[in-house]
Amino acid sequence: MSTEAAAQSHSTPTTLRALLEAGADASAIAEHLKGMPKQERYAEALGLTTKRVGMLYDACAGAEMTGADFVPEDTADGDPIIHQGRNSLPMFNDFQKRFARMSSGEIVGYNHQAMAWLTGPGYFVLREAHPESDVPEELYLDYTSQPETWPEHWPTFKANDSGLSNLVYKNMKDYMRLVAEGVSVGKAYKLGKSQDQYFILCRQ
Repeated sequence: MSTEAAAQSHSTPTTLRALLEAGADASAIAEHLKGMPKQERYAEALGLTTKRVGMLYDACAGAEMTGADFVPEDTADGDPIIHQGRNSLPMFNDFQKRFARMSSGEIVGYNHQAMAWLTGPGYFVLREAHPESDVPEELYLDYTSQPETWPEHWPTFKANDSGLSNLVYKNMKDYMRLVAEGVSVGKAYKLGKSQDQYFILCRQ
C-alpha cells in the first residue's frame, strides 16, 4: 500500500460513531452498515449513547420507512417481531418494542422493559405519514390511540393516560427514520413538541 493510500485508509471513518462525528449523511451511514454481518451492524447501532443517538436521527433525515420495516410482509398475523432498543436517556437505556400485524392489517406494539410494572406496557399503533402530523413525511408510533386488538399473550392493555403511564406515554408519538436494513431511529414528540429524546431499534 502506498503512503497516500495508507493515509486515506487511516482518515476514513470506520465505525458508525466516527461517521456521525465526521458529519456523514444517511447514504454513507447505510452503506457502512450494509456491509456488516447483522450482529455487528446491530452492535454498532446499539452501542451509540446519549447525544449520538440524536445525531443519527438528524443524519437520517428523509430516510422513509414502511410497515414492512417493522413487521416483514411474510410474518403471520399476530406473530411478534422484536426490535431491541436503546434510548438517549442517561439511565434505563435498554428496552424492546414488540410489534405484530393483526388480521385487520393494523400494526400494533408495546414497550417491553424493566419498569413496565410501574409505567405500564405503553401500547401504540403504527401510523402512516400524514401531511398534518408533527413530522409530515415520517410514519410514527402513535401512543394516543388504543389498538383495535393485540396478540392474546401480550400484557393486559393499560391506557397511556392513566397512572404512571400518564407521565411516560400520554400524548406521545415517535417519528421514525430508516438507518439501514433492520435498523431505525426515532424521536419522541408530545402535543407537537419535540421532547429531545431519541432511540435506536434493531429488528431481531
